[in-house]
Amino acid sequence: SADAHIAGFEVLHPPLEPAEGISRLASGGVDVVLLDVTGSAEAGLDTLRRATVEAPGIPVVLVAPPGHDTLGAAATEAGAQDVVSRDQLDASDLRRVLRYAIERHRLQATLRQLALSDELTGLYNRRGFLALCEHHLKLAHRMRGLMLAVVDVDRLREINDRFGRDEGDRALLATAGVLRSTFRASDVIARFGGDDFAVLVLDATEDALRAVTPRLRACLAKQNAALTERAYALSLTMGVVRFEPNAPPAIEELLVKAGEELAARKKER
Repeated sequence: SADAHIAGFEVLHPPLEPAEGISRLASGGVDVVLLDVTGSAEAGLDTLRRATVEAPGIPVVLVAPPGHDTLGAAATEAGAQDVVSRDQLDASDLRRVLRYAIERHRLQATLRQLALSDELTGLYNRRGFLALCEHHLKLAHRMRGLMLAVVDVDRLREINDRFGRDEGDRALLATAGVLRSTFRASDVIARFGGDDFAVLVLDATEDALRAVTPRLRACLAKQNAALTERAYALSLTMGVVRFEPNAPPAIEELLVKAGEELAARKKER
């Protein structure tokens, strides 16, 4: 077909089934996804939503059946960079569409990074976190569950007072590193400011809830062991709540519940 060979792109051939394609995204090395929904628009939109959750950094272009004018708005809302009609494309047109999708996606990512990220750690800030949470909560019914964790850096004020603000900033950067090691790239990690961090864990099972605290402890221990010259041991406290996907509460309510769990963990200490 016309889109089987696209100059300037390495195309997987034969094309992958949706489940294979979603799995392939996790291995990296993919610049853009071309998703053919001419067979079933609804199944295609479901695959699109899964792709944007599993690999939010990869743009998706939908190939729609001729005359399917109503698909564009739904696809854009679900996260597609572009929707093109199969009968209006030749190989050169498709090449331009894919390059434009990649460039626009990168530009949008840069703009979001500037507005929605924490300057020190590079994680999402509170605004970015809440915006992404609202998006993922709308798709919660398609997941096995979601989990919200809030994390505090223990005794950050004492670190600042004893060793200076630069060392306090290094402690915050180390915390960001521990959280990146503990959670997946598809999870939403944020610094709210000060010593407050939050993580939305996507597609979280009961097993994930049981595993997250031991994993955090292991990553924290590895961080402390690697930085033996530091005059203190980095210490974190985490509160976690998991909720079923059918009727997720508002993100503000989840933050309150996770905060209560965090306070309980601190009290235990």
